[in-house]
Amino acid sequence: MKKHNILSAGMAFCDIPLRPCPANIMELDNWNIEPVEYHTGGDALTVAVVLAKMGEDVTLSSEVGNDSAGQFIKKELDRCGVKTDLIRTVKEYSTATSYQLIEEDGQRHFLVDKRIHLLPKSSDVRDEDLKGRDLLFYGSALAINSMDDVQISDLFRRAHAQNVPTAMDASVAVPDSAECKMDLLRETLKETDIFIPSYEEASYLAQKTDVYEIIDAFRQFPFRVFGIKLGSEGCIVTEDFNDFIKVPPCHVEKVVDTTGAGDCFMGGFLCAYLKGWTLRECAVFGSAVAAFGISDIGATTAVPDFDTVYSFMKRSL
Repeated sequence: MKKHNILSAGMAFCDIPLRPCPANIMELDNWNIEPVEYHTGGDALTVAVVLAKMGEDVTLSSEVGNDSAGQFIKKELDRCGVKTDLIRTVKEYSTATSYQLIEEDGQRHFLVDKRIHLLPKSSDVRDEDLKGRDLLFYGSALAINSMDDVQISDLFRRAHAQNVPTAMDASVAVPDSAECKMDLLRETLKETDIFIPSYEEASYLAQKTDVYEIIDAFRQFPFRVFGIKLGSEGCIVTEDFNDFIKVPPCHVEKVVDTTGAGDCFMGGFLCAYLKGWTLRECAVFGSAVAAFGISDIGATTAVPDFDTVYSFMKRSL
């Protein structure tokens, strides 16, 4: 089976889940939790790990601090088969860390130190790093302040100059002064081939609430694929903004932790897309990966190999 050469750029986190946490935790003096574990997280990292587990050749471009969390991330990436030669170790800040308060039903609340995300810039990824890639994925649009529309669009234009397709995910931005929220990523969206944000992200950019009105707001951009992740309702995807494919989520016996569910979907979708599958098959495969992802603590702990996901997917079609 042909391996694809993929570069994933953006956030790398050390996730520390704390569970179970009651909804009224701030009203309590103390609470007993299960043993603390360390996991990897962040959208770019999670997508990279998923693709590596699916058998693809993946490199992550990101930053970690010169600390134990950074060492943990590199070790885990090595174990999962993600190439780490484009991960920069910096002295200015600690590795991005997310303390996750997880309720019994899997709902999450985050305490985050991400000061390291003041550092990234487009030039961190050199033209030579893009050469020969089958895909560039950028996973943290709107979430890394230093990587604004100018920076990401520059990265994507340089990828396109080398005939490298681009894919992107986003994070919900904090309120700002932009009168038109779409302007926050307008130039980048012109250079994006695959864009599948969550409903919250897409709604924020479009400033619409109806799914089809949101989709209409994105018609102006030349995507190869556009979609919206709809959480417990699955996803909706399109290649031409005329025919829409809605795919329900795959069945999960018990939802344990929804951390990284959307990123697992994206990794699975991109894996299938690079194999030339139909849009529906891509969406179902992405949903299958996400179903495994939410069945255990940690974004990718329970994500298996390609054959296991493929067999599960065939039963879900």
